[in-house]
Amino acid sequence: MEPSIWTRMFAEFVWQLASHGSGLVLGALAIGVFGLGPLGRALARRLQAPADAALAGERLLEALRNQLAELQERADFGERLLTEIRQAQLGAPVRPNLAVPVAPSAERRPVTPVS
Repeated sequence: MEPSIWTRMFAEFVWQLASHGSGLVLGALAIGVFGLGPLGRALARRLQAPADAALAGERLLEALRNQLAELQERADFGERLLTEIRQAQLGAPVRPNLAVPVAPSAERRPVTPVS
């Protein structure tokens, strides 16, 4: 009885594996030392460091953007307040819905005669 095709293919595979056994053993040893050992962990940390640095840079950039937006809001508020004060000093009409109402100055207050 002749062996089946699968049996012959398996035998050839085993033969090829056995003939390259030293290379396989060295490869497994290299994977064990470099992939799982301290050298492998150090290499993994080194490769991961740029990704962590980029993430930290993105967080810093977002924080700076938030601070810039807050400072722009404060500058706008200050400009509106100064404009309102100048208009009140010059006697120009003040827009009613600005942030801080300005009291009229004492010189411009109408005086009622006392009888």
